Amino acid sequence: MIGILHTEWSKGWGGQEIRIIEESLEFIKRGYRMMIACQPDSRIFRVAQENGVPVIPLKMRIALDPLAIWKCRQIIKSNSIDIVHTHSSVDSWCCSIASILVGVPVIRSRHISAPINTNVFSFLLYMRLANRVISSGKIIKKKMVEVNGYDPQKIISIPTGVNEKTFSPEINGPSVREELKIRKDDFLLGIVAMLRSWKGHCYLLEAVKELREKIPNIKLLIAGDGPQEETIRNTIRDNGLTGTVIMTGYRNDVPQILRSLNLCVLPSYSNEGAPQAILQAMALGVPIIATSAGGIEEVVRNGQTGIIVPPRDVQALSKAINWAYQNKEECLKMAHKASELIWNNFTLARMTDKTERVYRELLGWGRPEQVAALPANVSPIKFKSFRQPKFRLHFFRNSPLSTPWSSKCKECDCPLPSVKPKKLLNQTKKTYLTR
Repeated sequence: MIGILHTEWSKGWGGQEIRIIEESLEFIKRGYRMMIACQPDSRIFRVAQENGVPVIPLKMRIALDPLAIWKCRQIIKSNSIDIVHTHSSVDSWCCSIASILVGVPVIRSRHISAPINTNVFSFLLYMRLANRVISSGKIIKKKMVEVNGYDPQKIISIPTGVNEKTFSPEINGPSVREELKIRKDDFLLGIVAMLRSWKGHCYLLEAVKELREKIPNIKLLIAGDGPQEETIRNTIRDNGLTGTVIMTGYRNDVPQILRSLNLCVLPSYSNEGAPQAILQAMALGVPIIATSAGGIEEVVRNGQTGIIVPPRDVQALSKAINWAYQNKEECLKMAHKASELIWNNFTLARMTDKTERVYRELLGWGRPEQVAALPANVSPIKFKSFRQPKFRLHFFRNSPLSTPWSSKCKECDCPLPSVKPKKLLNQTKKTYLTR
């Protein structure tokens, strides 16, 4: 049984952490041994325990925390981990180094579209310590290739998938309106997101303030918590929006929250990949207004599956909301197309399938197109240690040192270089030290 270790340094709770939990649960159903190593006082630690996902406390203070590296090495060895899958910067440094010491491959996920430093340390983290990089959107991969100069062959774009059972279109929304005392005839906008500055809550509040005269029954529902909570509450109070805006804090019933909305809005101005709340709202058939930040336009196609406005443009946002209020039938038509798009392309099962192919590629030594063609019931060849010379031949088969090709390996039919084994091992050792 293949063992996968997810690592997460962040103590917060957002789309990144939700994806780790849902992906782990899905792989457990497929017969994988899944584990999560994270901060003991983080929310993902508690949620993993509640959902029955094996979780190990791992304190990570800084990027090169020697104690964390040593403990992660022990976790990998004692639990016979086959792949380490990292998600944030600090855990990527600590756990990637630990993995190399043990001889286990590493996958680095990149969830947001924030710029990556172009220094040598970032290159080392993404292109040398990691065997593969998974981005949550095409725009993230594009930036990594064009801005940072990373190898596109090592980066795979796998957008987040929507859980088919949790976000069924049959979900009931009126119960949320009753709980929060929102009338049936109120035009309810909503944003479901962590309260971070770049999510653009302040621009949405300004737009709602401008629209109160045009849409007397407008209401705004803000679901989520985060570092900007106090700032947002002060903005609501200072602008006289107390009776118009409802803040719910963190909620577990996100499907019901989204289903209760007339319009889901995400005014982010940076960092987005493919936002989970947008995908989930689209799956439920809720009309969408979002900005062009990050990878949002990969799923929200302006005039087809939703409305796109420029980031930080309050006037454009107000105009779009007013148009949606005046043209409810047109919005519902776009929402129907959006729902079809999600169920055909952005499901949890599809995301898991693509991720599993990456795992199979690493464990099977095969090229992506060869591994993708393997039947689901075929187990890949066991990944071998860095310390085994035979593995070194495979690991560096795409490097300049390993050309031209002249023969094939008997185990997995991959090409082997036409140089003497002793010479190749000496070159490989030198290359390995520089990785």
